Amino acid sequence: MIQYGLNRSNIDAMHTGDCWAAAKSGRCRPATRQQALDALRRQVRACPHCRPDTALGILE
Repeated sequence: MIQYGLNRSNIDAMHTGDCWAAAKSGRCRPATRQQALDALRRQVRACPHCRPDTALGILE
């Protein structure tokens, strides 16, 4: 899931689909696997709770 900023044009973070932090924020929208990979490769912050980068196999 993609978490957008308050202005809805900036991406703040990436989450897995079952992350409690994403559900709590109210600013998340579903993303395809490719969108998630692209965002993480562009250095979008991965949620420290659900670790979508690890789930997708991206290692720093």
